[in-house]
Amino acid sequence: MIATLETQAPAAAIRTLQVAVIEDDATLRMFLKKLVSKPGGQLAFAGAWESAEEAAKPLLETRPDVVVVDLELPNMCGMDLIRHLSPRMPATAFVVLTIHDEPQKVFAALRAGASGYLLKSSKPAEIIAGIRQASAGGAPLSQEIARLLIQSFQAPAKTAPKRMPGLTPRESQILEMLAQGKVPKEVAEDLGLSYATVRDYLKAVYAKLHVRSRTEAVIKFLDQAK
Repeated sequence: MIATLETQAPAAAIRTLQVAVIEDDATLRMFLKKLVSKPGGQLAFAGAWESAEEAAKPLLETRPDVVVVDLELPNMCGMDLIRHLSPRMPATAFVVLTIHDEPQKVFAALRAGASGYLLKSSKPAEIIAGIRQASAGGAPLSQEIARLLIQSFQAPAKTAPKRMPGLTPRESQILEMLAQGKVPKEVAEDLGLSYATVRDYLKAVYAKLHVRSRTEAVIKFLDQAK
């Protein structure tokens, strides 16, 4: 029997979620602020910053429910910020909002501690839904990202990575990625490493190969790698 209005238990109040934003593009930052602050949305704007360095301390102090963060930020990248803060803020969900749709970046962000990965091409309603889903313990992904991840699992196994005599497997891997046209910052993001760690690996590579530049190292790699 369906309960009457008089006998129904009152619905639980929907808690307002505190949402912070880290985005270096001023226009997008303002758009996200307005989107989160929209009346009746049960979301509250908890602050916005244009760099990871500016955001770190206030985030640790306020500990919002969700942090929407871009990957490409000046100085410290969004990936490093998530890796640094997520273990210290276990109750906070970090949702990446970026233009990058490469599966390697998605995997690296999730390994770093991101709860979700959305593209900046997402509709406003999709961004709001992703924020709510992440706060509830879900893992929101843009449809394009979910499709790419499925394709990456279905793709044939890649050939074995090249090895450079005298280098460790990780050093060879980094050098091979540089030979593919990536820059050190991209290598760091793809491998889930800090930029400083990749630079340390490259210093060791230069010393072992007796070269003084990335270009010289890549040339040797292409000539000698097996």
